[in-house]
Amino acid sequence: MKSKFYVYPKTLLLIITLLFLQYPQQAEAQQFLTTLDGWNAYVHLPAEYNDSTQKKYPLICFIPGIGEIGTDPSKLLLYGPNRFVSQGHNMEFMVNGKLEKPIVISIQPASAWPNAWTLQRKLDSIVTRWRCDADRLNVTGLSMGGWSWENYVDGYDPQFTNRIASIVAMSAPEPDNTISKMQLYAKAGGKWWGFEGTADYRKMDMIRDTMNKYIPASARYYLYSGGHCCWNNWYNPTWNENGESIYTWMLKQKKLPVVPTPNIPPVANAGNDSSTAAILPSLLLKGSVNDPDGNTISIGWTKISGPAGGAFSNAAAIQPTVSGLAFGTYRFELKVVDTLGAIGKDTITINNGFIPLPVTLTQITARLISKKVQVQWKTTTEINTSHFIIEKSTDGQSFSSAGTIPAAGFSNIEKEYRFADLQPENGTNYYRLKMVDRDGQYTYSPIVTVQVKDTQMPVVGIVSASLSNGTVQLNILSDKQQLANLVITDAAGRKHYGTTLQLQKGLNKVEKALSPAKGIYYLNLTTGDNRVSSPVICQ
Repeated sequence: MKSKFYVYPKTLLLIITLLFLQYPQQAEAQQFLTTLDGWNAYVHLPAEYNDSTQKKYPLICFIPGIGEIGTDPSKLLLYGPNRFVSQGHNMEFMVNGKLEKPIVISIQPASAWPNAWTLQRKLDSIVTRWRCDADRLNVTGLSMGGWSWENYVDGYDPQFTNRIASIVAMSAPEPDNTISKMQLYAKAGGKWWGFEGTADYRKMDMIRDTMNKYIPASARYYLYSGGHCCWNNWYNPTWNENGESIYTWMLKQKKLPVVPTPNIPPVANAGNDSSTAAILPSLLLKGSVNDPDGNTISIGWTKISGPAGGAFSNAAAIQPTVSGLAFGTYRFELKVVDTLGAIGKDTITINNGFIPLPVTLTQITARLISKKVQVQWKTTTEINTSHFIIEKSTDGQSFSSAGTIPAAGFSNIEKEYRFADLQPENGTNYYRLKMVDRDGQYTYSPIVTVQVKDTQMPVVGIVSASLSNGTVQLNILSDKQQLANLVITDAAGRKHYGTTLQLQKGLNKVEKALSPAKGIYYLNLTTGDNRVSSPVICQ
């Protein structure tokens, strides 16, 4: 009896000890079946989950393939992380020296190809019911399941795109909203790891390349030997690539605050302006567009001005044909808008049936010399040219005339012209030429700029002068209302003309009849103690 008295307690203690040792593993690997808005879901919570009501945990959420959809919950345990929970794995992983214990949930779509808005509702339900760390929402899926998560972040709504920290997609078809939109997920700080078989090409390498193009190292890719199969090889927690399992990789990811990047507007190019001697009844517009951010662009052509006609074959095409053209000048605008609302515009001018102002301008410069701005330009060809109007602006937008210089009319040799602005403004001064022909047609030169500091208005100055066709024309700048004496002499100093002028403050235009012989003359202007002189050529 004595020996039996000691045997039973020892045996009972051994049984209790074995049960105790086994109990933590079963508790840590526990999961339960529930529903999320009509979808079956297996949920694994960390063993310590109920010990605290404040601590939040990273989430790993799995969606299976199309073969596992429906209402049979046993199919949820065929593939994915909860299959390994059912086999006893406690889903605890050492990551960067810390033991991570994620919430692991597998959800079963009731029907195929759930859309992004449906997944948003499921995620809302999950984070409402369980304490998930909103910055560490990781998702994964095979085939249709991988497609579901890629499609969710693929640009339908910034809230969707910015929500997920990482995606592990296996053998997933390309998302409906195009692979190029995966750049948005990369720019939002998301990470992606794709698995693809050598005999089951799904363009997943293109997702990798798209994301890494915009955010380096935002995507990685694993190419396995085989077809559309074998996913539990990589869902097995013991599998790793270079020491990294899909679980340790996901548990390293965390959504950082999204810093909005400036949206660069798209660039529209309506093509080159053109002029034709013949009247063309139709013309192909060779437009082009570019968006530096890679956003999708909408296109629209409009007719700004011109004669009747000019109908577009397709105003939303980048290179439409315009038809029904008549003689005259047409202007068309190309407007492009990206998905974020930024706009780019460009216009094209078509001179149909005539070639206006054939001036070949080879150079235009502007320099500050002795507090005056000298604008200089050269031409190599002029046909039927009348004059150049020098226009000036202080903002690069609104221009006004600063003076006029006669053109050569007809020339096939290099001609050089100069104009002095005696009253430049402090700051940036913008200059351009309005090149006018004898028929009134005109074109503009490129704009040149000069920086000016601490200028003072001169007392009096001759801005421009011309002597031709029996007339002397002057532009005289005065700092106040005053009398001035004008004397015109030749190169030998002989007086040819003299008069008194009543000058107003600002720019004064003077025109007098005078018919001297060809040669060089000097315009001498005197006001009180001030005297200026300017040469002029009579041709």
